[in-house]
Amino acid sequence: MSTITCRCGDTALELTGAPIMTATCHCTSCRRAAAELTARPGAAPVVDAYGGTPYVMWRKDRVKVLRGAGHLREHRLSPKGSRRPKGSRRVVARCCNSPLYLNFPGGHWLSLYAVRFDDPPPPGLRTMLMDVEGPWPDDDVPGAKRQTARFMGKLLLSWAATGFRRFPLEPMPPLEDAG
Repeated sequence: MSTITCRCGDTALELTGAPIMTATCHCTSCRRAAAELTARPGAAPVVDAYGGTPYVMWRKDRVKVLRGAGHLREHRLSPKGSRRPKGSRRVVARCCNSPLYLNFPGGHWLSLYAVRFDDPPPPGLRTMLMDVEGPWPDDDVPGAKRQTARFMGKLLLSWAATGFRRFPLEPMPPLEDAG
């Protein structure tokens, strides 16, 4: 069992079991969201040296809010997305503007921002490198233009472990209305 918190510590999530995998996403949406979220007052960067967003992917049924549920707010990349209940969203602790996770509609996992971990696991792969502007990262982390069969296979196996359950998006106010 481990715990991640927002920067100020008012919001905490308890994680049980092992992560599904670690991945660094370079898609346009993740890069845009990182720029928008870290531009908020007091927010800290969430990207790595190559502009990718490192995530630790965890099954939703193994994540529990310990404290600060009232601080959780959603951030969507477009007003159109906020009107669609099925759009993906980033979740931020408004107490200190700390991005906590990315939630996909109907997904069985959360992509937790790796910067929220005291000792984040090393990146396992880089994905969506087709969206990188400029040269690809030159570190030893394997990468692909899109999601690999290994990436999708790990998600499928972890979904099978839940009994192929669907996890609805929980209701949450938008970050912009948080004040």
